[in-house]
Amino acid sequence: MKKILNTFFVTLGIIFFVLIIIGAYFFVTDPYNLKPLIFGTGPTISTPTAPTKGTDAVTTPKNDDATTETSPASNAGGFSLSGPQKQALVGLGIDPAAVPSTISPEQETCFVTALGAPRVAEIKAGAVPNALEFAKAKSCI
Repeated sequence: MKKILNTFFVTLGIIFFVLIIIGAYFFVTDPYNLKPLIFGTGPTISTPTAPTKGTDAVTTPKNDDATTETSPASNAGGFSLSGPQKQALVGLGIDPAAVPSTISPEQETCFVTALGAPRVAEIKAGAVPNALEFAKAKSCI
């Protein structure tokens, strides 16, 4: 009986150790890009992709002037996404062209309810929403 229990607990220990090693591997390599969901940071895309036929090119402003055409505040009738915001949408698996270019007052009220007025103002100014914020505001679109 003692040998059976010893074998049982050694087997459980080995299984537990293997699971820890696998978990550490997935934590370090993050093959499924889960760290932004767990830690609340936006996805980072280090290399820009070249635009293909039929897609919009992601441009970044050449200077720090907030009045350039790529600035989100430059479109008075609607809004435009900044380069990092477009990259974040691509990282979440969303086509930036599918995002509407105008927001109704009802939608903006929904965003304020879901995210809070200060965060909505930050996003309008060009801040990148994280995956959790996108999930909260997805129903508003």
